[in-house]
Amino acid sequence: MIDTDPQSVKEWQGLLDSISPYRIGSHGQLQEWSDDIDDPNDRHRHTNHLFGLHPGRSINAMTDTLLADAARQTLRERGDAATGWSMGWKLNHWARLFDGDHAYTLFKNLLRQGTADNLWDVHPPFQIDGNFGGTAGIAELFMQSHTGTINLLPALPSDWADSQIEGLLARGNFEVSVYARDGRLDHALIKSGKGGRCKIAYRGLETSVDTKPGDVVRVTADTETGTLTATTER
Repeated sequence: MIDTDPQSVKEWQGLLDSISPYRIGSHGQLQEWSDDIDDPNDRHRHTNHLFGLHPGRSINAMTDTLLADAARQTLRERGDAATGWSMGWKLNHWARLFDGDHAYTLFKNLLRQGTADNLWDVHPPFQIDGNFGGTAGIAELFMQSHTGTINLLPALPSDWADSQIEGLLARGNFEVSVYARDGRLDHALIKSGKGGRCKIAYRGLETSVDTKPGDVVRVTADTETGTLTATTER
């Protein structure tokens, strides 16, 4: 049990309670300001008001469809051009909206226009958000776990129909490797670091399995029969 300062807790709770709720503006955007004053032609690189989409989790595109659509409209209005770090952020935003092809557009833009020959992110001259954002974005295309469920291939780009990624770390101390063939899940291997319940999702299919430390769960999917199978290998 950690020590807490009641006065500080009261102060921070007051600040949290005073934060304006999400609002959808007159042109379908997620409002940046309390008042509906956003300019639909604003191409500014900042998308601070989309923090709840990524890296936060207060906007869940699987359930909060109205807010997700508003965030999507904001991204369309801001456009894909930006400095390197901003393209890294937008890459992750589009991944959280499960639009792999649009996310891949940002990934290519980041490499072509926002990365120097030494692979540093270009702001200019340098800002590491783009490097971290690009790396995080690749992971988000193959696996997302911010909702407490390991969501497999949530935003796989069509150009990566046959691909694989290994060693991703998911919340709950799970190590995830994902293998895609023809744009679909071939299989995934999930190693449990500390044990516990492992929740898994793939394209609307869900399952869960209890694990012990060191267990490896093999996941396969049959979208025709609507089954997601998780088999524990001990």
